[in-house]
Amino acid sequence: MPKLSVVIPVLNEETYLPKALDALIHQTVEDFEVLLVDGGSTDGSLDIARAACDKYVGFYLIKGKFANRFEAMNRGLKAAEGDYVLFQSAKDFITDETVEKLLDTIAESEKKPDVLVFRKYLFGEGIQPHFDEYEDKLAPLPEAPKYEHLFLRALFLGNKCYRKAYLENRHIHFDVSNVFADALFVYQAFFLARHVMGCPYAFYEKQVFEAAGDPTGRHAPTKENLGAFCDMFSKIYALAAEAIAEDSGREVDGEESYLQEVTYRWVCLLIERFYRYFWLMDDDTYADFAARYQQLAKTLDQEKQKKLGQFYSYIGAPLIFENRQSADYLCMLALSFPTAAEYAPFLDSLYRQSFPFFEVAVRKSVADAGVVSERYLAMPNMNVLDDADFFSEARRAAKSQMVLVVKDSYPLHLDAMKELCESHAPMFLRQSVFAKIRKTAKLKMTMKAKGLDI
Repeated sequence: MPKLSVVIPVLNEETYLPKALDALIHQTVEDFEVLLVDGGSTDGSLDIARAACDKYVGFYLIKGKFANRFEAMNRGLKAAEGDYVLFQSAKDFITDETVEKLLDTIAESEKKPDVLVFRKYLFGEGIQPHFDEYEDKLAPLPEAPKYEHLFLRALFLGNKCYRKAYLENRHIHFDVSNVFADALFVYQAFFLARHVMGCPYAFYEKQVFEAAGDPTGRHAPTKENLGAFCDMFSKIYALAAEAIAEDSGREVDGEESYLQEVTYRWVCLLIERFYRYFWLMDDDTYADFAARYQQLAKTLDQEKQKKLGQFYSYIGAPLIFENRQSADYLCMLALSFPTAAEYAPFLDSLYRQSFPFFEVAVRKSVADAGVVSERYLAMPNMNVLDDADFFSEARRAAKSQMVLVVKDSYPLHLDAMKELCESHAPMFLRQSVFAKIRKTAKLKMTMKAKGLDI
């Protein structure tokens, strides 16, 4: 019987799967199994998976038609024979000694952990590689308290392994109906566990694909995703309230400190996942978001509201705009690139910024050329102006406190506008500050592309 099962859902992953498998093939111990759960790949993924299973002992292929990756992981969990289970994305990989370090940590523990947390390393195009700061605070802990606040910031699935008997006894599995089922799974596993411990010697390497955010799929700012996200945290809140009441033997309300922390984290994630996509939501979705946000924010005590205001001072939280039409623009960008086609990547990065309050001016000739998507042209903050005297017209039409001129198409990193608006430089120097922010980011990326780091 293997001591650890690694479950990997696979669906058209031929570009990434070989690297993920290579790391597993070269593990320094053999007491584990790999379950490749293919949900109907139409590329070369199935051939790659089948070849690995034919060649290596302990590699198994499970085929089926699954509604989503969560159903595939449930199938892998059911088939797993290891004492512990690790869920890995086919796009990511673990380092060669990870399985050995995890099994050693488990073997040396007097109380077998229900959940074991190890380090998460993020890398990818457009970001500076780094370890996740919150997971890194959990990884060294010999035992984490049941109501550890870090649990609410460590909801990534992959850098944890779970005792299978514990999951079965507590009926923990993936809710295939919720697009955020992985985060809900992790929280349930954390919160219901008797023993959570860390392993700082094992590493999960996660590949990040969008440095400036990716408002597609389950991250898209839609009413459906907003509802699924709020449903996830409602379940977390109910679970926390029930557990606290059971442990304390008394009724609890929303003023209980840990429930306040749950709500605070919920509000923060609403800002980070939805409010930043201010312009990408339609009016109906934004109205739903504003109502949910206001309802939650009002339940926070004064200390948490003050903390929220300090952390999100650049967007004015805990107060938010009731609707998009009432937004006060704090910044305007007048765009003039050498070629019209260069507008697209810049605008993509602009509408993914963590700071969402800006208006945009583009030349009419650019709009007429069809290089700016109809979606962006229809935005309430988009101004299409005549080419003649474009910059003077843009400044005259601006509602904003500051006006920036952009003449090159290098995309913005995620927090570029936030850094600008938090700057203490006088208004007349903001253009220079903005240029410096962009130049620094571009230099770092250029150096990284050459294999250097600064």
